Amino acid sequence: MAILRWRGPGGSPFVELERMRNYMENAYSALASGVNQLRRNYTGVFPLINLAEDDEKLYLTAELPGIDSETLELSVKNDTLTIKGSKRAEPSVGEVNYHRREREPGSFRRSLTIPTKIDSEAVEANFKNGILTVTMPKAAEARARQITIKSL
Repeated sequence: MAILRWRGPGGSPFVELERMRNYMENAYSALASGVNQLRRNYTGVFPLINLAEDDEKLYLTAELPGIDSETLELSVKNDTLTIKGSKRAEPSVGEVNYHRREREPGSFRRSLTIPTKIDSEAVEANFKNGILTVTMPKAAEARARQITIKSL
């Protein structure tokens, strides 16, 4: 029996599972708010997110072009971080026929599972030029620590 390597998008089956989880979450939210919202959510996952870590902290960046920081909400509950907000409608340029429309106005919500415990009281968030940057210090029990070995 041969072991096959994952060759799907993102280079890891976990990336694909996270994408599928977000897709299902968006579908559920859309069904709760109506069919028009359902169509809007399937133009793509929004916002695009990167999540990285070092020994002390986790770092999240989210691309939110055209979003006002006043419309953003960021929350952490247990091991889930949620970004909510809304996109304004672009000014109308008269009656036009779209050939492609992927940037829809409306509300959005994106949740992701945080892979380690964090100190939620020390989370910092900054928003500049359409990029949301969130710094999440790891909880003391989640940090790696050096243990001194005593010689007897």
